[in-house]
Amino acid sequence: MKAAAVSRSVIAALAFVASSCAMPPPFPPVADLGGTDWQVVAVNGRQTPAPGDYSLHFGRDGRFGARFGCNSMGGTYRIAGGTLIVGNLNQTLMGCPDPAASFESQGAAILGQPMQVAFTSNERMSLSNGAGSISADPLR
Repeated sequence: MKAAAVSRSVIAALAFVASSCAMPPPFPPVADLGGTDWQVVAVNGRQTPAPGDYSLHFGRDGRFGARFGCNSMGGTYRIAGGTLIVGNLNQTLMGCPDPAASFESQGAAILGQPMQVAFTSNERMSLSNGAGSISADPLR
């Protein structure tokens, strides 16, 4: 019996050590997007076209900016838990040809509602809600 109890203790200690050596939290911590820039790689699972500016910017001052190939968007942002909320979203209104027009309308619909923020192991950020999802890679 004592050997079994010791074995369980050793296994528990090894599990604790292994968990304390886990990978660092994903980039960046959700609560600290300030000062980061992102290249949008997909909207609703559809890859962004190679030419064009498809990007997201989170200022350290709480300002937010986005481009989906044609028009600029801007507003404020805040994070509550794992939810990103963009407020006062404005955008320029130039007529844009497709594919920028469809990416822009879908992106604006997503940004207009609170979004869940998630990160994958390759540092890709996903913003999602009932209107769809935006996938973005960090710009360095």
